[in-house]
Amino acid sequence: MLPPGAPAWTEVLGELWIPGIWVFIAALILSLLGTPLFRWIALRKGISDQPDQAVKIHDKPIPYLGGCAIWLAWTVPLVVCYLWGYPAHGYGQATLAVIAGGAVAFLTGLLDDLLDIRPGLKLLGQAAAGAILLVGGVYWFAYPRIAGIPLMNFEKDFWWVWVFCIGMHFFIVIGATNAMNLLDGLDGLCSGVSVIVSIGFLLLATSLTAWANPQWSARAVDYEHTRIIMMVAFALAGAAVGFLPHNLNPARIFMGDAGSVFIGFVIAAMMIMFASQFGMVKWFVGALFIFGLPILDTGVALLRRIVNRRPIMMPDRSHLYNQLIDRLGLSVLSTVGLFYVLSVALAVAGMLVLYMRGRYATILYMGIALVLLVVVWRLGFLRMTPEEKAAADRYLVRKRAGRGGDKGLA
Repeated sequence: MLPPGAPAWTEVLGELWIPGIWVFIAALILSLLGTPLFRWIALRKGISDQPDQAVKIHDKPIPYLGGCAIWLAWTVPLVVCYLWGYPAHGYGQATLAVIAGGAVAFLTGLLDDLLDIRPGLKLLGQAAAGAILLVGGVYWFAYPRIAGIPLMNFEKDFWWVWVFCIGMHFFIVIGATNAMNLLDGLDGLCSGVSVIVSIGFLLLATSLTAWANPQWSARAVDYEHTRIIMMVAFALAGAAVGFLPHNLNPARIFMGDAGSVFIGFVIAAMMIMFASQFGMVKWFVGALFIFGLPILDTGVALLRRIVNRRPIMMPDRSHLYNQLIDRLGLSVLSTVGLFYVLSVALAVAGMLVLYMRGRYATILYMGIALVLLVVVWRLGFLRMTPEEKAAADRYLVRKRAGRGGDKGLA
């Protein structure tokens, strides 16, 4: 509800979105032009994703380095905005922290694309990116303080609160980064879902920013990072949209870990910025649900491995998108389209947090998550057939013997 004398919502959106729209356009153009360039470099250098007929089932080697185009297209407009003077408009130290952390996440993924580094080194790089956010003043602080409940009745300066919040901070960075990395298994899937999640975050941050301004809303809430979220979301959406035409089935280039790890970090940073206020959990819960598809897919894959007593870190075809193709016979295009629809539905559900009390929104989201898990179970996606177990074992043997590598120099 706008207070008396407040400008129309079109004027509000114009003030909030015009800088971001220019960022989106710049990121889109850079991604559209940069992706073919990095594809050419990858082809010249033989940097490609090798098929293995077990987990990687594409017909021929596909060049990597698409993540380089995405990172560059996202970074350049944000750096230009910062140098142009936008810190005075609320894009300050936190923006630099997100940009610097994104660079570390990108380099971590790029090293994995080129050298196939150990998982421990990848986790170390992701943790370093999360530490940069902490140094820049971006950290998870939505500790749920509820009077009368043990462990939830501490003040914000209590040591237990800080231990919990820092732990949550790194859990979100590493969890979201790897969730997007694992989602990058079909042509156009990770990039398309990134666009949907970015738009969801943009709309949620826009609503919070309008509410935070007494001139625009009678329900002013001070949320310090929402303008940064909007700018970062515009940049990520532009970079992903520009990459998507080159990545749709049949893909001409893959983003690789350089792209998926970087995108996962940026999404994690935005989710953490939605959790910057002590005790205000509902916006983070909404953002978490907007990001719900990668969480669901990763959770199902891990649960399937646990149920079937398989190694947690072993690559296989346990993901939901694998199961839709292998068990239901859907095509790659149909599976990706279905995932887009599901991602939009989860993003819309996440936006409902704007109109509900936090406790009711949490109950609703838990109910939706339970329904989705029941559907997955009823479809039989949690069971592995003997043939699937045997194929996964053969793939693991080849990986350990160094003959089944799925990335590197062709």
